[in-house]
Amino acid sequence: MCRYYLLLIFNILSFSGFTQTYWRVENERGEELLLTIHINGANQTFETHTRKEALREMAGSMMYMLAKTAGKIKYPELMHGEGKISFQGDTTVYTGNIDYPDKIFTLKAKTWKDNFYGLLTDSKNKVTVLTGKKLGSDKPLKDYPSLIASTFSLVEQFYWDSNLKKATEWQSYKQDLNELKSKIADDYELAMTMMWLGKKLNQVPHEIKKIRKNSVGTQPSKNNKVHYINEKKGLLNLFNLPETSEEIHQIFKEIADKNLEVLILEASGNRNLSLSSALSIANHVSTKPGNWGSFLTRKWAETGESIPMPASYEQILKNPLDLSGFTTNIMTGKGFYLKTVPSSAVFKGKIYMVINKWSSNVAETLAIYLKNEKLATLVGQKSAGSPVLNHVFELDKQYFITIPCAQFYDKNGKCFQGIGIEPDLPVEQNALAYVLKL
Repeated sequence: MCRYYLLLIFNILSFSGFTQTYWRVENERGEELLLTIHINGANQTFETHTRKEALREMAGSMMYMLAKTAGKIKYPELMHGEGKISFQGDTTVYTGNIDYPDKIFTLKAKTWKDNFYGLLTDSKNKVTVLTGKKLGSDKPLKDYPSLIASTFSLVEQFYWDSNLKKATEWQSYKQDLNELKSKIADDYELAMTMMWLGKKLNQVPHEIKKIRKNSVGTQPSKNNKVHYINEKKGLLNLFNLPETSEEIHQIFKEIADKNLEVLILEASGNRNLSLSSALSIANHVSTKPGNWGSFLTRKWAETGESIPMPASYEQILKNPLDLSGFTTNIMTGKGFYLKTVPSSAVFKGKIYMVINKWSSNVAETLAIYLKNEKLATLVGQKSAGSPVLNHVFELDKQYFITIPCAQFYDKNGKCFQGIGIEPDLPVEQNALAYVLKL
C-alpha cells in the first residue's frame, strides 16, 4: 500500500510538471558547464542556471547589490536562462533566452533520454553549439581545489617576478580564491572567478583555458597575407602570421612589387603575435639597425640588479634572433635583448598600426618599438599594458595555464606594465575604418 501511494505521488508531481535535472554541458571550446534545469509542466516553462549564488559570492554582497540596483546584472548566478518548452515524443524542446553577466543569447535546445543538444545565438548571429549528458547530482564537475593549488604552484615557480610570492596583493588573491575553491562547480565558474579576483592584481599572473579535444597535436595554418585595399594601400592583419623570416620576407617582397605607399598593421585585440614574426616585421620596416629594449626573466629579478642599459646588452643578455632553444632559455636565462637588422626588402612608405585596449604581449611590444623609433603612427586606444612573453603549461591533460615569464623594458629602461602605450591618433570606435578614410 505504501508503495502504491509513493507511485501515486510521483505521478501527480510528474503531471504537474515540477522536475529538476542536472546536466554536464560542453561548448565547442571544450569548456564544461554544470546546468540545473527546472521544468514546470503545468505552464510549459523552464528555468536553467549554473551554481546558485556563484556571482554574488564572487563579486561580494555589496558589489553585487550595487550592480543589481544599477541594472547591470539580474541574477546571483553566472548563467541564468528561462523560456518555454514543448514536447515531441520523448524529446523536450526548449526556446528562450540565456543571460550571462556580459551578454544575452537566444537558446534553442532539446533533451532526450540522457542527452542534451542546444544552440546559443548572440546579437551578431554567432552560434555556439552545446552538447551534454545528464548527471545524477550537482556535485562539482572536477576537483577544482586541486587544480587551483597546482596553478598557484606553477605561478610561484615560473612567473617573471620572483617577488610576486611575497606580494600582499597576491596573498590576498590566493586567500579570496581559496575561500571559494571548494564551491566552484564548473570550468566557466573557475575561469570567471580567477578573472574577477585577478582584477585586484597589477598584472594577472596566469590565464586558464580548456584544451580543445580536437586541437591536440594540431596547429592552425599560418598563411595570413596582405589585403590590398587599392593600388596604393595595403592591410596586414597581425593575427595568424607565418613565423619564419623567409615567409615574412616573401610578404614584404610582394608589397615592394606592388609599390604600395601605405601599409596598415592591424593589431586590435592581438595577444598571439609570435616574437619571431614581430622581429621579422621590424626588420622589414626599418632602414637602419635599431634597439627595441629587453625582455627580463625571473632569473634577472632574482639577482636584484637594476634594469640594464643598451650598452651592456651584449655582455649580459642573449639575442633571440636565433630562436632555437628559446623556450628553454626563457626559463633559465636572465633575459633577451631585441635588435633590428634591416632586410633587403624594406617598406619605406607610410605605416599605421591599429591598436586597442586588448593589444598586448608581443603585439604591444612591437607597437612600443615602432612608436619609439617613429616608424609607425599608432591609431586607436591605449594598449593593454601587458607587454610580456608568455609560456604555456599543460595541467592535468585538460587545461592550458599561460604564465608571463618575461617582462619587456624599452631601450630607455621604461616598463609599460599596467600603463600601456598611448596612440598617436586616439580613436575610440572602429579605428581601422578611421585609418582607411585617411
